[in-house]
Amino acid sequence: MIRPTLNINGSSAAELIDPRLNAMALIDEAIEALKQVTPNGRDYLCQRDRLTADRNTHFDRLAALHTLCNELLEEALHVQQQERVSA
Repeated sequence: MIRPTLNINGSSAAELIDPRLNAMALIDEAIEALKQVTPNGRDYLCQRDRLTADRNTHFDRLAALHTLCNELLEEALHVQQQERVSA
């Protein structure tokens, strides 16, 4: 996890938090878009193993995006907590 430390010579809290929030919003959009391409059995006629493998890959991708989004949130909260302590 990336955990920047606020200091007088560094970026402001907003400069560290806002890009993370923006990235989270874009990741949410990507997640919604990927939900539209979930492998469906009707596209895998007589290929149950292939369907299962492709669905596993698909859901692994979604899980990775959710994990990334959660990490960005934790980073933003870490910065925000420092801002509160120093105020």
